[in-house]
Amino acid sequence: SHPIVAEAGGPAELAGAMTTRLAGDAGMFTPEQVDAAIWPEDRYMPRSRLVSVEQTTNMGGGRVWPLDQIRGVLEVARAHGMRAHLDGARLLNAVVASGVPAADYASGFDTAWLDFSKGLGAPVGAVLCGSRELIAEAWRWKQMLGGAMRQAGILAAGCLHALDNHVDRMADDHENARVLAEGLAALGLDVLPQETNIVITAVEDPVAVTRGMAERGVRISSAGRGRIRCVTHLDVDREGVETALAAFGEVLAAR
Repeated sequence: SHPIVAEAGGPAELAGAMTTRLAGDAGMFTPEQVDAAIWPEDRYMPRSRLVSVEQTTNMGGGRVWPLDQIRGVLEVARAHGMRAHLDGARLLNAVVASGVPAADYASGFDTAWLDFSKGLGAPVGAVLCGSRELIAEAWRWKQMLGGAMRQAGILAAGCLHALDNHVDRMADDHENARVLAEGLAALGLDVLPQETNIVITAVEDPVAVTRGMAERGVRISSAGRGRIRCVTHLDVDREGVETALAAFGEVLAAR
């Protein structure tokens, strides 16, 4: 979802690429859906060249792709000569929730992305993984597009610390998200199934709810029409969850 809704139209502007959404379950589409969406080889048609899998699914509520389903999608992509990208911004949340190693999830993809911020808790940072030749080309494009960063070693140090110390503790985030999801359901809200550290629920007026929560010192975000998104992370403990639930109760009661 990220390249479509949160990159300012970058794929079209910078790469001349069209994107196609697949209506999967909580952001997880099937191999059959991929096969049906591939354009036929015709001079009038765009060429299907890449499939992207987001693990975990952001707007799907932090859901974890099953490994067999990923492998099925990759099998279809390879059969049609397509490349595959793993949008693993929250990959390690999936690892902690499922017990499946990151290498198993990433196996078979041409490229994989991992954020060191978000659940890992580093102040900033992300990494693109791929073959030596592909990464050399990516560095060139990064330079051409103005993505160079000087003296970034201090940032890398924070990322290494996160990898060494913050992976297993993400289970605490998942547990806090479970408590939050159950608490919101108890308040009468329709909450999407929760697996990791993202909780999405339906509300009548997301703008008013996010504003009311901000006035009470709790930051949440809109997740599209009629939905809000809450995320637990390194800086949110159980007391913070209870504070958020109390604030939700006040905001909902005032409406």
